[in-house]
Amino acid sequence: MTDWRGIGWRPDRRPAATEFEERCGKMSTRNAQLSLIFSCIGHFYFHYFAAMYFTIVIALAVDWQKPFHDLIELWTPAAIVIGLASLPAGRLADVWSAPGMLVVMFFGMGAATAACAFAETDTALMLLLAAIGLFGAIYHPVGLSWLVRSSQGSTGKKLAVNGIFGGLGAAAAAGATGLLLELAGWRAAFLIPGALCFVTGFAMWWYVLRGEIKDVKSRESADGRSGAAGNLRAFALLLFPMFAIGLVYSSVQAVMPKLFEEGLIGLLSGNLAAVGGMVAAVYAVGAVMQLVGGHLADRYSLKMVYLLCWLAQAPLLLLVAMSGEAVLFAGAVVLVIFNTSALPSENILLSRYAPERHHGIAFGVKFILAFGAAPLGVALIAWVRETTGSFELLLLGLGVLAAISSAVVLFLPSDKTPQSVAAVAE
Repeated sequence: MTDWRGIGWRPDRRPAATEFEERCGKMSTRNAQLSLIFSCIGHFYFHYFAAMYFTIVIALAVDWQKPFHDLIELWTPAAIVIGLASLPAGRLADVWSAPGMLVVMFFGMGAATAACAFAETDTALMLLLAAIGLFGAIYHPVGLSWLVRSSQGSTGKKLAVNGIFGGLGAAAAAGATGLLLELAGWRAAFLIPGALCFVTGFAMWWYVLRGEIKDVKSRESADGRSGAAGNLRAFALLLFPMFAIGLVYSSVQAVMPKLFEEGLIGLLSGNLAAVGGMVAAVYAVGAVMQLVGGHLADRYSLKMVYLLCWLAQAPLLLLVAMSGEAVLFAGAVVLVIFNTSALPSENILLSRYAPERHHGIAFGVKFILAFGAAPLGVALIAWVRETTGSFELLLLGLGVLAAISSAVVLFLPSDKTPQSVAAVAE
């Protein structure tokens, strides 16, 4: 047996290199944990701030004595900016720092939202809402790609958890906003969440300064090779359903408070807190069900999971358009479940099809499409409402769009074997 003592090394002592690697591993694990925490918080805030105005506008129309369809159009510039700014935000994260960009998002979005509480004119409110959109545009191309790069396994599950927080943000935007409107008015509904977001920016900045949060500039791709080429044809095909799912999500989210106020009059009697609570329940259930979407994507063909979610949305949109009271509520719940459950498989498909070194730009393109669809949705809502006095035509049109998207998804490359979500990270 070798006598290690003669060369000054004992078997019961680890080499310095191993101890260094262990410290690096702990730092990497800590970074992965914090990236999940702050990406989830950021996702919650984004969807909260992107949806709260659709409940606030109901109270604002009464206070300012202006038509609903005029005031909801004030969100149009914000919706446009959210889409257009996604690509440069993703690029800045690639060349500078994803955590740094998220800190900027927390500060900017929080300050702009709080400032909306002091708006006195349509123009001032429109500009401040646009500022919310500008800083909010940072989240998706930066937060999601950062989460994927920083993950140390089970990326699909983390994407599902992240998606839950986004859905909970949309739910809280209706529920908490409705409650704030009843208790303190529309100005407090802007001021309080804006201040909380700003404080969150300081918390993340502190971890960045301590070195506990760092950017991860490179990682292995989904197929295990760094800088994989991706699949350009599949990426191009995926563009249409990514646009469509954004249009369906943003349009349904925008009309749901008003749809429930009018369609659930027998249940809610027009009470804004109750309306907000029902919308919150819809998006809370939809958010949690993303875990099911992530689990299915883990076990079965990504294409088939994505297709199933699209096939279900077309008839559900028709049901919501033609029903009222309890049937309307149940149809809205199931519709949002399938809409949000599609997101884990969609994000993983995007990660597979896009070149790894351009993930930030690829996610930026996705959210240019997804959130670029939002201003179109707002314009359609205002036009359909003013022309017909209801939302039926809008929902029927979205149902047709869902059917077309299902047909496009059929042409995506087949998954010969179930694609493990964890493979995206491992």
